[in-house]
Amino acid sequence: MEEKEIIPVANTYIGEEEAKAAYEVIKSGWLSTGQKVKEFESSFAEYVGSKHAIAVNSGTAALHVALAALDIKEGDEVIAPSLTFISTGNAVLYQNATPVLAECDPKTYNITAEIIESLITEKTKAIIPVDMNGLPVDYDSILELAKKYNLQVIADSAESLGAEYKGRKIGSIAPIHIFSFFPNKNITTGEGGMITTNSDSLAQKMRKIMNQGQEYRYHHVLLGYNYRMTNFQAAIGIEQLKRLSFVLKEKEQIAKKYNFAFKNCKKISCPYVPEYVTKHAWYMYTISVDKQKRDEIVKALESSGIQTRLSFPPMHTQPYYQEKFGYKNSSLPICYDAWSKLINIPIWAKMGEKQEKVIKEVINLCENN
Repeated sequence: MEEKEIIPVANTYIGEEEAKAAYEVIKSGWLSTGQKVKEFESSFAEYVGSKHAIAVNSGTAALHVALAALDIKEGDEVIAPSLTFISTGNAVLYQNATPVLAECDPKTYNITAEIIESLITEKTKAIIPVDMNGLPVDYDSILELAKKYNLQVIADSAESLGAEYKGRKIGSIAPIHIFSFFPNKNITTGEGGMITTNSDSLAQKMRKIMNQGQEYRYHHVLLGYNYRMTNFQAAIGIEQLKRLSFVLKEKEQIAKKYNFAFKNCKKISCPYVPEYVTKHAWYMYTISVDKQKRDEIVKALESSGIQTRLSFPPMHTQPYYQEKFGYKNSSLPICYDAWSKLINIPIWAKMGEKQEKVIKEVINLCENN
């Protein structure tokens, strides 16, 4: 019996160069953090246009380090969108602070300055805007609001590496940006993350926090963590960064083809891209469909060999957050309604003719059911 071809929702673009780079590190015998990490940090900072880049072992670790460096603590409130991966809120809890979960804009699925302002209290100390699916938030309005209320901003740019806001690369716009290198991102190190900033003092403090609070070897001046990236992860990251331009071009072409194919389909809503976005990172391509049909469509696509993802369930729907904070699914109705319609469909470099099958099946299922 012939096996059915599976079209994954995401597919890492990785090859011999990464394997060779990791092998060279293994041969060197220096596997933990070292020179390759420094090289990766330097290349990354140059790419995004930031003064500093600090490599860590996950995007979650990057968020935690940033919050700790800003002295976010018990009694503080941090505003974050509900419609995002749970690590955004969890990192706030690591500091014993309170994540205040926010609604999303129904068109971009991002948080906005207006939504944030409605939630600010005397306890609010920071904002974590998230570039959902690789689409940048409106940074100018959020940074202006933060200045007005004297709030810290940590941009969760885990999904938006390569995106541009008003012609500027994501990574040097907010005071702090964090990135993730999980395998479904635009570049990967298996697991891994990066923090970028233009602040010398914050960079110095964050380097201590992510390395057991060390000022120098075995001299610990504050509470820190073991969030270091390994040399062979960094070696892979260096090679991956070289591929990023190609990956972004491939994804942009795939997105354009989807947009063209679906533009006359009344039952499929394509991603909305505001004018301030000069380049979308296309971490995922997300369509919105009839919520009564969504799960049926997903199941049918799976049966035909097409993998999908239902985006991240809003944090306020997660059992832990409902038990701890008393949220209900109806607490943030715009987020919940948006999520109930969303489907992430395959988008990855070198997808080629497989996209034609995805387009055909999606149109057939959405328009004829």
